Amino acid sequence: MLGLVLLIVQLSVLVAAAYAGRTKLKRLLAEAQTTGETELDEPLEGDMSEVDRSILRLLAERQGVMYQSEIVKELGLPKSTVHKALRRLSEGGFVEIQKRGRLNVVILKRATSEASAT
Repeated sequence: MLGLVLLIVQLSVLVAAAYAGRTKLKRLLAEAQTTGETELDEPLEGDMSEVDRSILRLLAERQGVMYQSEIVKELGLPKSTVHKALRRLSEGGFVEIQKRGRLNVVILKRATSEASAT
């Protein structure tokens, strides 16, 4: 019985965390659209997910350098989601990831229309 209660509590916490992260991401995207920022319009960027775009926006706002853990906190997304998005962005030449001890520093490499708008 106690195991069932704990399982329900864990599931509730997971659902709440996912909802909070999604809500924060939607808020960030809405703010970016209302401030007049242009969407990414280069051919390779057209296939980007909203998470990728949010990361690029955030990096542009922060002068192009952030710790990966800061990106996770700011966007309210799971570490694995941010890690996968950063790997895609790194492979696309948009960011560079440098190891500094146990931390990853993310550096914006490729100027995008969005990065230049901020």
